[in-house]
Amino acid sequence: MGPLVAMLSALVLTDIGVTVSRIKRNGAMWLLASLFFLTAYIFALVAGAIYLSAFYTPLTATMILAVISLVLGLVIIGIMYALNARDRRIAADKRRRSQAQTSLVIATALTLFRKQPLLAAGVAVGLGAALGLMRKSGNDRERS
Repeated sequence: MGPLVAMLSALVLTDIGVTVSRIKRNGAMWLLASLFFLTAYIFALVAGAIYLSAFYTPLTATMILAVISLVLGLVIIGIMYALNARDRRIAADKRRRSQAQTSLVIATALTLFRKQPLLAAGVAVGLGAALGLMRKSGNDRERS
């Protein structure tokens, strides 16, 4: 039993090490890419200010770009707020449905236990086994 446990633990540690290494590498690459995206954004703002300063004063051109950035930021915050509110509504609805289903199952089970206790025990064991076999693990939910 000892060598089997040692082999399984080495396998788990190897998988975790590879995953951690991949996450670190991807994080570093995203950081570097974000730096270049930010640089491109800054240069685009400078170019926009230079272009607009041909039609307006430099101060007015800068203020126009600032207002456009502010409006875009507020739109994004509004979208995030709406999406979070929708997620909260969906979660509350799921919670209400789950509570209603649980109440119905408990009421049905209590009625069945009073009238036919042996049949109810068999159904409970079968239902528990079926639910245990059909239930997804926590890792499967994260992947889908």
